[in-house]
Amino acid sequence: MDAIRFYSRTGNTEKVANLLSEQLNVKAESIDSPISEPVDRLFLGGGVYNMSADKRLKAYAADLDPATVKEVFLFGTSGSVFTIEKQLTKVLKKKRIPVSDEHLFLHGVMPKMGNISGHQKTEIEEFAKGAVTQ
Repeated sequence: MDAIRFYSRTGNTEKVANLLSEQLNVKAESIDSPISEPVDRLFLGGGVYNMSADKRLKAYAADLDPATVKEVFLFGTSGSVFTIEKQLTKVLKKKRIPVSDEHLFLHGVMPKMGNISGHQKTEIEEFAKGAVTQ
């Protein structure tokens, strides 16, 4: 079983999560929704705010149970070149939760503009396909 969880202040990461949801046939939910049963793959997403992942997303990752989550696939949005990858990977590795090398970070997605391009939608589709075949 797979799960999608995200944290989004401006709605951009939520849009990506919903597009990913369509590809994987898995409901995208905010990090306010706990994972109630074991998952093989957790797709965990967030945006970059002031060059950092939000503290709520980092706390969520720190609270994940390695007995419940087999592997995490990171995704996110940013108006710049920064990503949430290093910060969340560090937190998840401390929990001994594997982080996939497959990840998706869309850059140039500006707050509240919803400007996910056709190319970026293709990237989302390819990310979903690559994650499922792992």
